Amino acid sequence: MRGHRVAGALCAAVVTLAVAGCANGGVSARQVAQVAQYTKGDRTNMLVEGAKKEKRLVWYTTLIPTEVSKPMADAFHKKYPFITVQLYRGDSNQVAQKMIQEYRARSYRADVVDGSGTSTLLRKAGFLQKFDSPELKSFPSRFKDPEGYWGTELLYYMVLAYNTKLVPQGQPPKTYQDLLDPKWKGKMAWSTSAGSGAPTFVGNILTSMGQSKGMAYLQQLAKQDIHNVNSSGRTVLDQVVAGQFPIALQVFNHQVTGSRADGAPVDWVPLQPVTSQLGRISLAAKAPHPHAAMLFLDFMFSKEGQQIIADHGDIPASPAVPAKLAALKPDGGRFTANYVPADQASAQMSQWNSLYQRLFVEAG
Repeated sequence: MRGHRVAGALCAAVVTLAVAGCANGGVSARQVAQVAQYTKGDRTNMLVEGAKKEKRLVWYTTLIPTEVSKPMADAFHKKYPFITVQLYRGDSNQVAQKMIQEYRARSYRADVVDGSGTSTLLRKAGFLQKFDSPELKSFPSRFKDPEGYWGTELLYYMVLAYNTKLVPQGQPPKTYQDLLDPKWKGKMAWSTSAGSGAPTFVGNILTSMGQSKGMAYLQQLAKQDIHNVNSSGRTVLDQVVAGQFPIALQVFNHQVTGSRADGAPVDWVPLQPVTSQLGRISLAAKAPHPHAAMLFLDFMFSKEGQQIIADHGDIPASPAVPAKLAALKPDGGRFTANYVPADQASAQMSQWNSLYQRLFVEAG
């Protein structure tokens, strides 16, 4: 009995500290850490009681609202109706820069933040808090940070997409070597986005083929006059659907599948190894609503949250939740994937982008 009273007192202390911090214009990093790393048996009740007082969650996300983030926010609000969810959406760099600028101005708005490269940038800046979610225990080790700064919410696999009216079934390029065929010259396009476009293609080639063979291949590919689209991979895919280009490189396979399901004349081929990225989500170091934030992280990693990701066509990270179509994942699609750890990719992205600019932009 005494133990229950002690645990209850500790729980109340954590809740009081964090809520008091909100009332005084901000929660300290120490207070957020207490909530984020609380692992006692009454953890869920502690988070719920604290969230009832906070009443809000602010999520900085890279996920498209109509595809995942709004359905996820709506489902979370339905489960916890006392929490209102506010979304800000941008790409990984936009999300990271927004939070960095706010923290430098001592303005702390975000509770949770996601993106393939966002966590790396924010961790270097010291703006993330380690957290402990029991829902991550079943995830593969590479899908969670060993130090606790991020967990993987969903997966990305970048493939070749083609317009089935312009490229007959069975005739699209099937290997990287096939892209060098003269018949594809001037007929391919890709995004200029550093985070998920042509520079990541360059990185995949160099890390999978090796520096010498990779450079020789890229120099040959540069002769194919690939169109550079200064927009997202989603835009490039839409242009392929519209018939502006027969082929798109480095687009997400789940988006191709979604367009095809809607009746678009498009399909995809996994050039192996396929570029793979993790969509990672983190807790802000001075999250103004830490209890709501931890409830949300638990929800995101749970089977319930992961099923929402699958139901809306994206690829869940949890091994317990299959993708809507098994072929979207390497095992079901029988393809190999090359995952370059985000910290390594961040360190080399400047080099990959410079090489891409020199070979595929300036040379043209």
